[in-house]
Amino acid sequence: MNIRALLSITLLLCTFQSHSVDLLTGQHSLEFHGYFRGGLGLSDGGSTQAHFQAPGTRATYRLGNEADTNLELQLNYNYELNQPDNNNAQVQGIFMLDGYKAQGESNELSADHLAQAYLSFDHFFKSDTKVWLGRRYYDRKDINILDHTWLNPGQGSQAGFGIEDLKIGKKNLNIAIFRYEDNFDISGTSYLINSTNIDLRLNSINISSDIALTLWGNLTTRHEHASLNYKDESGYGLGGWVDYKTAKIKNTTAFIYQTGSAITQGDYNAKPVREDLGWDLDNASIIELSNTVTYQALPVYSVQWTLLFRHENHGQSNNADFDWVSTGARPVFYFSKHLNLAVEAGIDYIDDKINDRSGTLSKLTTALQISANRGFYSRPVMRFFVTFADWGDDFKGLIGNTPGDAPYADETQGWSVGAQAEVWW
Repeated sequence: MNIRALLSITLLLCTFQSHSVDLLTGQHSLEFHGYFRGGLGLSDGGSTQAHFQAPGTRATYRLGNEADTNLELQLNYNYELNQPDNNNAQVQGIFMLDGYKAQGESNELSADHLAQAYLSFDHFFKSDTKVWLGRRYYDRKDINILDHTWLNPGQGSQAGFGIEDLKIGKKNLNIAIFRYEDNFDISGTSYLINSTNIDLRLNSINISSDIALTLWGNLTTRHEHASLNYKDESGYGLGGWVDYKTAKIKNTTAFIYQTGSAITQGDYNAKPVREDLGWDLDNASIIELSNTVTYQALPVYSVQWTLLFRHENHGQSNNADFDWVSTGARPVFYFSKHLNLAVEAGIDYIDDKINDRSGTLSKLTTALQISANRGFYSRPVMRFFVTFADWGDDFKGLIGNTPGDAPYADETQGWSVGAQAEVWW
């Protein structure tokens, strides 16, 4: 048995631990962390569980709509320095393997992709400052019910380097540099394009005791490729978000603007968009505005609601615009500590000038859940769900026909039923 297989088996033994597990004592310790979701589902005629997502959008409402298996296995090594003048100084090493497969390919799932591997030197300079180097997920910002990660520069990068919590008065500055390798094929020929991204975040701008503002900016360069006649392309991003937190409410309002090579290919792919994907980087831009609120009136119910608008200009002279408007909510009603009912309704509206189509996708899911405790984010959880979706005529053949043999290629509505388990630790 090789080292990778041994590590995977060891981490799997800790899958159902809800907290990290310390294996060593003293200055050295190990922790296991991770994430797993998976289950079984079917659609009409016993076919593969359909996935309902509007074409061109970057995400979809997720309850009862995740026809996939996802696994992350993470090992943390901590070395406490125990310095007399700084008791918090430590070195942390993070190592994560992950695996993902859509239904229909689940038998091929393996956790053999190196998702994270980095070192972090924390509190070495009598402050909260951290210095890190390697491949990592970096302060990802997301809308949970929509499975939309609207800011995610680290995932999928070759490597990065950063300084966190650098004090500027009472504020904290985070600086990170990421390097991307974009491997792709055109007409059977493989190509590699490199790019570099600088990410800046000014945190802890306290407006009041409950409200904090974060300002964000980035600069990106996509380096030239002579064989493809792709020149150096640059881009930038600007934006910020306001977090409002009380005992029962968490609300985030976010705005981002990106141009050129700062526009990413996807939520979990931070590489810049390319010309062969239909973008003119000299003129391309996106604007995204969202608001997400989570309200927990425990022990009775909790709910998350989101509203999002995204406008893309792909930079072409004509018919270059794509608009996505989305809103949805997931209330959860608690019958007892471990039994609850979740209902998720979401609607996406698409106006796609590029492909001359427009319309809506509506999805409704009801799920009976067995969970560890009351709370919107309580995990582990087991769900038994029924999902129904309906979409416009312009989207016939583009929704409900994946993954595998999902059956709704010639339809404008569809359903699925199944069970899912989800846990993070």
